[in-house]
Amino acid sequence: MKTAVLALALALSTAACATTNPTGVRDPDEFRRVAQRTVIESALPYADVARCFEDRAALLPMSSFIADEAAERTTYRLRGFGYTFEEIAFEAAPGGSRATVLMAPNLNTRWREDFARDRGAALALCATGKR
Repeated sequence: MKTAVLALALALSTAACATTNPTGVRDPDEFRRVAQRTVIESALPYADVARCFEDRAALLPMSSFIADEAAERTTYRLRGFGYTFEEIAFEAAPGGSRATVLMAPNLNTRWREDFARDRGAALALCATGKR
């Protein structure tokens, strides 16, 4: 059993290293500089939208939520293997809140479709207050 698990792990890591089209951005500051941005406004408080998103979205492993109540901000981040893929900053804004969606510019079509279906749709519903 251990041999099979090690063989599978080695095969997966070799396949990951062999890719010619890496996805995500390694440096977090560079990610924020080059990421594609979409802004969604909401009349609801940022914490409510973030909580709803966390409850409803189909999140991938290595997703994290970082709350910063003093800054009136919660950040969802999908970062793994040293790369950032997605990030959403839920922030207080006049009249409610704003969710700024950041996506690595080198994500393939399938990833973008999965995001739209699994996380983007949930975000849109949460921003309108529909549950």
